[in-house]
Amino acid sequence: MRSVAAEKVSRSSMTNVSVVAHGSVTSVGLDGPSTFAAMRAGVSGVAESKLWDPTAGARLAAARPPLRQWWQGPTMLAELISTAVKECLESACRLFQLSVRYSTQELPVVVILSPLDRPCRAANLDRQVLEDLARKLGRPAGTSTLVSVDRGRTGIALALQAAEEQMLRRPAPACVIVGVESFLRQKLVKQYIDEGRVLCGINSNGFIPGEAAAAVLICKSGEAPADELRITGLGQDMEPNGAGGNASVAVTGTGLTNAIRQALTQAGIEYHQLQFSISDLNGERFKFKERTIAAARLDRAPPPGHPRRPRGYMEIWHPVESIGEVGSAIFPCLLGWAFEAGARGYAPGAHALLHASEDNGERVAIVTHFKPRKATF
Repeated sequence: MRSVAAEKVSRSSMTNVSVVAHGSVTSVGLDGPSTFAAMRAGVSGVAESKLWDPTAGARLAAARPPLRQWWQGPTMLAELISTAVKECLESACRLFQLSVRYSTQELPVVVILSPLDRPCRAANLDRQVLEDLARKLGRPAGTSTLVSVDRGRTGIALALQAAEEQMLRRPAPACVIVGVESFLRQKLVKQYIDEGRVLCGINSNGFIPGEAAAAVLICKSGEAPADELRITGLGQDMEPNGAGGNASVAVTGTGLTNAIRQALTQAGIEYHQLQFSISDLNGERFKFKERTIAAARLDRAPPPGHPRRPRGYMEIWHPVESIGEVGSAIFPCLLGWAFEAGARGYAPGAHALLHASEDNGERVAIVTHFKPRKATF
């Protein structure tokens, strides 16, 4: 078990992998298909919780998975992770003709956890989660098949790099990337309320706390006998002055614009070719603002002779509306929904733009292309 250090990711090899399956544990579903069917239908998993809103003298709305005998703290994260991971491992057995023992005990897993500067983060979170997950999967203590990434919502870039390294080192036919986080702790909620970031009695510009684990099964593109969501472009940048989650520093949209531009360039497509976007928009004004700024800078009418968007605009999907703010779990969730939408035939187009932002100013954007097994868009 090891933790991958935070660093700038090289994008040179990030476009040779595809998502071929997914798994989720959220407030609207205890597996991937249920979760994304609920999101598509606009079902909300938000309900009154045991968390207290001191500004209104009432219970706070939150999104919690419908599981019994629940508890708080680092030791419960492996419970969320294991269910989502096992869903992906079952798919790996079917797609790659693997034994249950091999997939459960040998297939590499990369876990995206909250960043080191997240409020109220446990000091030993990495070790605790990986040790608990190893026990649940029946793997030896200290196994090198479990890796953690401390980058939160934008950890997907480093997680993809770690996954490719794991598949090359083993070698393994596939790897699971899973993100997990819980905002359902009173002291954490209290701090965010004090910072003016939670939707509460005195603040309409805030997020709804959530809790979830989301996982995707990835492999080298073209190596699975299945539908695949190919990652064709990846971009990273920083918002100036670390803006993001900081009401005193206005966002400029520069970081997100650059990240999206990098992803589009690597994918070899123009912004006008995108039909829909899935992101971490969570109810906080600055995220909507910077996305609008980025779109204004990048979206242009297609050249003469090229088709325009059928609906005249880009569709924007935001899963946080159904499952609340889930932090580190969001990007695997975005990838899972893009895959599911393509596989079920309701995606507006073959290409999708996915993006997320972290509170330190980091922005990550990914462009995907869904490729059916026997047909083409």
